[in-house]
Amino acid sequence: MIKTRYFIVIIFSILGIVLSIFSSCRKEESFSTDPSLKLSFSNDSIIFDTVFTTMGSVTQQLRVYNRNNNAVTISKIRLAGGSESPYRINVDGASGVEMNNIEIGGNDSIYIFVKVTVDPQNNNSPMVVKDSVVFETNGNQQDVDLVAWGQDAHFILGVKQQEGLPPYKIIAESGEQAHWVNDKPYVIVGYAVVDSAASLTIDAGCRIHFYNGSGLWIYKYGSIQVNGSLEEPVNFQGVRLEEDYQNIPAQWDRIWINESDVNSEINYAIIKNGTIGIQAETLKSGLGNKLTINNTKILNMQGWGIFTRFYNIEGNNLLIANSGSSTLNLTTGGSYQFKNSTFANFYGFDIRKDPILHLADYYIFYSGSDQIVYSGDLAMANFIDCIFYGNLDNEIFLDRYPENFTVFNYSFDHCLLKTLHTSDANFTSCLFNQDPLFVEYQENNFHLDSLSPVRNLGIPTGFTHDLDGVLRTETPDLGAFQWVPTVVEDRR
Repeated sequence: MIKTRYFIVIIFSILGIVLSIFSSCRKEESFSTDPSLKLSFSNDSIIFDTVFTTMGSVTQQLRVYNRNNNAVTISKIRLAGGSESPYRINVDGASGVEMNNIEIGGNDSIYIFVKVTVDPQNNNSPMVVKDSVVFETNGNQQDVDLVAWGQDAHFILGVKQQEGLPPYKIIAESGEQAHWVNDKPYVIVGYAVVDSAASLTIDAGCRIHFYNGSGLWIYKYGSIQVNGSLEEPVNFQGVRLEEDYQNIPAQWDRIWINESDVNSEINYAIIKNGTIGIQAETLKSGLGNKLTINNTKILNMQGWGIFTRFYNIEGNNLLIANSGSSTLNLTTGGSYQFKNSTFANFYGFDIRKDPILHLADYYIFYSGSDQIVYSGDLAMANFIDCIFYGNLDNEIFLDRYPENFTVFNYSFDHCLLKTLHTSDANFTSCLFNQDPLFVEYQENNFHLDSLSPVRNLGIPTGFTHDLDGVLRTETPDLGAFQWVPTVVEDRR
């Protein structure tokens, strides 16, 4: 044992001598003090898209290069606006408005991360918030501009807590009529709730933005009226407005509408990038109301575009596209009529297994190991002049519960369908399994190519103009868009 310990001591002594020799032989890296030395940057400016006041931005990065052979010390990296600046920088894990003595090796680089928070200005118009990051190196200065567009907003913050529910705020108490005007955006954190027997009216051009996991809930006996227009649609989307977030799903939760004795209506809306576009369901029993949705787009939902449980919906001129599950999930029976609508699914964020249309007379509620089957009559499910097309072999699932004796009425009249079941007697004058030739579905452009097989295959439905406001012909094209010839410029 003594000899072993003696041997280990000798080995460590030898290693120490060797390391000492190598350390003494290693050349110290030379630092340049040349005042003409310049840094290089990955960008000459950092630009933030619209940032809502008080909420903060995504983090942008700036790469700083030392393209010289010798190392350099940046004596100071600072925000020109100092402590009053709405920006903050992070260098080597340290965050603030000024950093000192930052070293960059020869032909090396560092990253700087930048965020901005805009203070409220009580101004309805967007504001430009500027600053710059200043670099002082060997007595010379360089800077990179910082530019953000800030926007004040109406903030609706869910502060009420109730077991089993997300945080929420009641925006219309029982019997009240809330009215949102188009002055500045509405930012919802948590759930905005229209209480029983209350209503919410939303004017054309309103912009409603939801924080992660947030939504809008129209409680039973409540109603909603969305009064968008062709020129000024009402937008429902997340709070991130940067280009990289424009088509990303699951940025917020859903619009949730319960049963009522008052009809609800949504006109000219764009609902995008959530988990479920619209969830319409009865909590106990139907009260006779109808949800009408006209001239609306529902795009990029992680789950369903529209999900129902025993509801009554009429939809016209709709584009519902790119959902992680079914685009239309109509369950527990109900009554539905859709005209002149395009239902397309090429969801690219995960593997999709569910068809575009799931039409069922039941819904299964799971509670632990138990399950409860709820069922109802499918009084009507009519589809006229519609397109159902996606990248699955079968995009239509007619799902009748085997033990039910419910009514199950449906029909497809002058539609294009991608389905394996082409001999169904409820299909009238339909076109099967032909590519409708969308212009560019990868970019959510579901207009029709000039060679589309669905041109002039429709019948008049009473909706004389398409989703773009284009006049339909006497034999309209199927789907939400009428083909329009491209004007070719005369270059002679």
